[in-house]
Amino acid sequence: MTLHLTYTPNMLVRERLDRWDNVVRPGVKVGPGNWRMLAVWPAARDAAVSGSTGIEGNPLGPAEVEEVLAGAAVDADGAHIREVENYNRALNLARDAAARLDFVWSHEVIHLINATIMEGLPRDTHGDYRRLAEDVFVGTFTGPSPVVVPSLMDDCVEWLRRRDRTPPLIRSALLHLNVIAIHPFNDGNGRTARILAAMELVRDGIRAPELISIEAYLRRNRDEYVGALRTTLGPSYDPDNHPVTEWLDYYTRISLDRLEARNRILDALPTDFGVIASALADAGEPLEWSATLLAARVGRLRTAALAGLTGRSMPAARAELGRLAGAGWLEPRGVTRGRWYVPSARLAALRLRVPSLMTLLANGDQLSLFDAE
Repeated sequence: MTLHLTYTPNMLVRERLDRWDNVVRPGVKVGPGNWRMLAVWPAARDAAVSGSTGIEGNPLGPAEVEEVLAGAAVDADGAHIREVENYNRALNLARDAAARLDFVWSHEVIHLINATIMEGLPRDTHGDYRRLAEDVFVGTFTGPSPVVVPSLMDDCVEWLRRRDRTPPLIRSALLHLNVIAIHPFNDGNGRTARILAAMELVRDGIRAPELISIEAYLRRNRDEYVGALRTTLGPSYDPDNHPVTEWLDYYTRISLDRLEARNRILDALPTDFGVIASALADAGEPLEWSATLLAARVGRLRTAALAGLTGRSMPAARAELGRLAGAGWLEPRGVTRGRWYVPSARLAALRLRVPSLMTLLANGDQLSLFDAE
């Protein structure tokens, strides 16, 4: 019994991989701490978290996820809130770990990601692999016996440690598929697979995988996602008779769409900053307000988020938001801990491209819909 690694890349997949290599580098160093990310990274994070948890049935959308992660009161089931909090922590942990120069794939890493995802939830097994009595049935697919799970995960870790010439996007796709196929855990396998797959891209230099996350797309097109998995895996775990070519065709198509959407966002940022800076200059107001105002056009802006992303103290961030509201650019909503800021009519009137691109990302829409506007 082996892993699902056999494929024959067709011409279309090769073209996508070439395209990926050509366009992935311009933003490779752009991470959450970069000042340009103030406007877009929180919304991308919310979309990734709501996307992956939503695939598993969590009803919270990006707006509710933002509230949960901001510590605001949310009228939702406690388990759904916990799932969101856990997934966000696992995503942060995975991104930071994979970016380390001394990172090495191990069982401990995989256990830790699943344990973080499942912490405090009903089927929390602290990241342990499935035990002898725990068979798995996912729709029409029967997973491998728990007896062979440890050896299959040994094979998976050994494969991950080999640095061959397989393109990073293909490695990401294969890792995603194999973790779902092996189904090594009692629960949380899909979420674990998606985070581990993102870690392979971080290892290739992607510092903000949330901006190219496929998770919102997968949530919106869940039946298509499940169908691609079902077509590739067949009725039971049998890698020798089920090559992964169709899965790679599916995975590279949607991943390239997300990457190109990210690059559209990065390309649009300077122009949008310029539009806002011009309006600020006309009003005789500080140009450094530009990033904060663009962030307000993209999503809810809160004091803690502004402080965290800019490295300012909470009083300094609160004071800046107060000045922006006093100048007529922002309007406060809510009270005390739950307060956030929205664009005033003055700010909303500025013609910007980033907000609509971020809406496309959060909704899981394809870039072709944006081009059709």
